[in-house]
Amino acid sequence: MKRNVFYNLIVILAAVICLLVGFNLATSVFQNKALDKVVSSELARNKIFKRDLVGRVKHVYIEKRYWVSDSFPFEDFGKALENSLEKAGFHLLSVSKSSKVSVVSGKKEVREEISYLISERAASVPIFRLTLIRKVPYRLPPVTKVPPKEPVKAKPKVAIVLDDWGYNIKNLNGLLEIDKPMTLSILPGLPYSTFVANKAKERNFEVILHMPMEPKAKMRLELSTLYITMRDDEIRSNLAKALESVLYAKGISNHEGSKATEDRRLMRAVFGKLKEDNLFFLDSLVTNDSVCEPLAREMKVRFAKRDIFLDNESNPAYIRKQFGKLIDLAVKNGEAVGIGHDRPNTIAVLKEMIPRIEENGIELTYISELAK
Repeated sequence: MKRNVFYNLIVILAAVICLLVGFNLATSVFQNKALDKVVSSELARNKIFKRDLVGRVKHVYIEKRYWVSDSFPFEDFGKALENSLEKAGFHLLSVSKSSKVSVVSGKKEVREEISYLISERAASVPIFRLTLIRKVPYRLPPVTKVPPKEPVKAKPKVAIVLDDWGYNIKNLNGLLEIDKPMTLSILPGLPYSTFVANKAKERNFEVILHMPMEPKAKMRLELSTLYITMRDDEIRSNLAKALESVLYAKGISNHEGSKATEDRRLMRAVFGKLKEDNLFFLDSLVTNDSVCEPLAREMKVRFAKRDIFLDNESNPAYIRKQFGKLIDLAVKNGEAVGIGHDRPNTIAVLKEMIPRIEENGIELTYISELAK
């Protein structure tokens, strides 16, 4: 008896489950039909029919995808669809837009998709998605115009060269107190030539050889002087020995040389050696008839020339005036070369004038930086 009761309960329970499942299926079918009717009706108002259906996708809900024209009134359609859904017991959860670029027949094409996600009223779980697809013209992304940067104006540059080092070291300590780029032009074969070159190197000053050359005036000349009567091999030999006595020389300048720097043959022999050793030439310009600049250009030797002699007079007031001219010239032309000498007043005024040089926006540099 008890067994029969148990079996009867099972049968009743199964019947109830079947009724519930059947009821849910029936409800779902009617619901889907009602929803499909609302959506189809709104599409038909805008002349979108079954023939425009391009896909049916099953996620956790059904999605139907339709082609629409480029001029389809999405805003009006969305409002009308939302109203019709609310009346039929449904709710428009969200509207989203996406686009995809594809290549068709070698041309870029943009497909824009607008999706309407629908749920039952007062529910947050979607039951249907309607996606409308249209083609839109492909437009190149806008080019952001970056305003051109204004070129940074280079600072004017001044190279200060101090000649005639090597006889003594009386003024050397005063000079070594300067923590700015300086170029020391050292005479060869003198008692302190090598010593001064070593000290300059330690202080990060630049060294060049101050090569004695024949002047027009009669005066006592250094043993290593280059004369216009010398053969080319003598000129090159004297220059090579001079360079050996002035360590770290990056170039040479002429000491005196008003006669030598007017002589094309002598200077050609000098420049030949400089080219071999990758050295530059600084023309002290002690004559208006110097052949050095055009010859250096012809032989492709780096070249610079003096603009201002700073201390033709030892008077500090005169030296200050010459520094003023050097500053004006650098500001006007972008660069200038000032030549002074191993003299106490020159070094004292130089220390005094460095702040004024920099206040004018001028950068102190080595003569090698201005040799072109």
